[in-house]
Amino acid sequence: MQKFLLSLFLAVVIAPVVNSENHLTELNVDESFRAAVKLVETKQYIDAISIFTVLAEQEIPEAQFNISLLLFNGLGAPKNYKDSLSWAWKAHLNEHEAALGQVNAILDLVTPELQNTVAEQLIEEFTELARAGDQMATVKLGMTYTDLLVEPNNLDAYTWLSIGQAYGIEKASSLLTDVTDLLTIEEILVQQDAAAKIFSELR
Repeated sequence: MQKFLLSLFLAVVIAPVVNSENHLTELNVDESFRAAVKLVETKQYIDAISIFTVLAEQEIPEAQFNISLLLFNGLGAPKNYKDSLSWAWKAHLNEHEAALGQVNAILDLVTPELQNTVAEQLIEEFTELARAGDQMATVKLGMTYTDLLVEPNNLDAYTWLSIGQAYGIEKASSLLTDVTDLLTIEEILVQQDAAAKIFSELR
């Protein structure tokens, strides 16, 4: 039974290689990712998680997802649901197909307080990136405000999604439509002023 579970885990970790063509476009990135997978296969988890971390910081969703799996299972580092959730959420925001399932699996185990702690840390990180000119960070902020906080913050989500829409990001526009339906016209007018102020500071 234990051997079966390990095989199942390895299959889950290795699976992203098959679907990695969209994100692992540079040769050195692809080679590094495959090297990390080989390290997992040979149970050299500490070395594997080191490589995945370098790639994850380059916004490679497959690496972010695999770090989450390793941390969730306590391989390569002690179990850490907080960091596992953070990496799984980043992978989800970067459109890894299996990441949302991982996020939900973690949320089933952790407290609302930890969920909010992770969301607030990510909001701080994405805000800094957005103010530094990372346009996609506006969408990540909007989604984190609405979907990761225990109590959604639709007001701030509206602000940042408005800025993302101003950049011409289609995903921001569709998300903004959903958030708009949850706000009063009075709230919308306030957040439009807030978005305009921040946008002027970013230009």
